[in-house]
Amino acid sequence: MSYTTKVYTEQGGNRQTIAPGGSLKVGNAIFTVDANSRVIVTGLPTANPNVAGALWSNSGVLTLSAG
Repeated sequence: MSYTTKVYTEQGGNRQTIAPGGSLKVGNAIFTVDANSRVIVTGLPTANPNVAGALWSNSGVLTLSAG
């Protein structure tokens, strides 16, 4: 039985790659790549964090905070 990692650091070490079926957790947010290469994001805050450039879920709409 073999195993292929779904999240790995590319050669050179400055970029993470997520293959279909893999996920990456950043703080409370989880970024998952499904079998069709769509990115699914869960765990984002639901209130504006008032930090310029921060992601949040505005009633299900991915939103960048203006700060």
